[in-house]
Formats: sequence, C-alpha cells, structure tokens
Amino acid sequence: MKALIASDIHGRKTAMAKLRAVIDAYQPDRIILLGDYLYNGPRNGVPEDYDPMGVCQELNHYAGKIIGVRGNCDSRIDQSLLKFDIEDSKVIYFNGYRIDLIHGDLLTSDLLHVSRGDILMYGHTHIPMLKKQDGVIYLNPGSTSFPKNGYPASYAVFEDREIKVLPLDGDDPIFALSLA
Repeated sequence: MKALIASDIHGRKTAMAKLRAVIDAYQPDRIILLGDYLYNGPRNGVPEDYDPMGVCQELNHYAGKIIGVRGNCDSRIDQSLLKFDIEDSKVIYFNGYRIDLIHGDLLTSDLLHVSRGDILMYGHTHIPMLKKQDGVIYLNPGSTSFPKNGYPASYAVFEDREIKVLPLDGDDPIFALSLA
C-alpha cells in the first residue's frame, strides 16, 4: 500500500496543481493531509495564486482517498465545503503501523510522551523532517505552499517499509528512512 502525505496547501492554486500532478503520477491508495487546506492566515499575505474554492474543488476530486486532520487555519465551515472529514487528530493503521495524525499546532512535549503510535505525522511548521527517536518515527512532510528554512515545497510518500520526503518539483529525496 502507498500513501502520499502533504500539508499546508493554504489555498494556493499553483501548489495544488503540482500536488495533483504528483498524486496522479503516484496513484496512492491513500492521501494523508495534515491540515491548512484552504486559507493562508494573516502572516502569509495574499499570494497571486490564492484560490481557496479552486483548491477545495481539486481536493474533493480525491475525497474517497483522503484522510485529513484540521489545521490551525481551517475553520468549521470548511467541513461543509470539503467532501472528507477533518478532525483535530486521528489514529490510523497503515502498512502494519499505528500512525498518529495531527496538524502540529497542538503538538506539545506532553503529547509526545503520551503518543502510543509507531509513527507521528504532523505539519504546521512548513519545515520537512523525518527521524526515528525513542522508537517513534516523526514525519513532517513540509509545506506545499510556503516552505521555510531554505527547503523546497515538499510532500512525503510512505510505501511498504520506506518513507521519503520529496520536493514538489523533483525526484531526489530530501529525507528517506527505511523501516525494514
């Protein structure tokens, strides 16, 4: 089974078009989205390609494959527009692993100690990260729209026993981790 993981689209039509191309190329079984779908928040300004309704329509095209959580820029009204459920956090089982999903704005050191999953996936920081620490794998796919700290726009793929963080415009992994 293959999952594509992305976060922080923030209503940007260009980022969504690139993400759609990646989704169509990979043909994942599941699409895990870690929040901040439609709105960009006051700190990001309003980019030229800002089109929350267009992004909503693109996401709804994949609604049957999407597993999503709510980000700090997502409102309750978004649920009436999106054809998939978004909650503050979710636990899923995929490829034999228990995975905790959260946006990241609610991530605290207390939560890290309570987590019982094999993998913790989160967004929010716009900085990609993939590491194994104290028996838990931490994955942040970065941001498709407003990447930070010099990283390119990015997403992740989890297939079989491997996780890769990849640039939205390219094939060379930013990070890779074998779970074998």
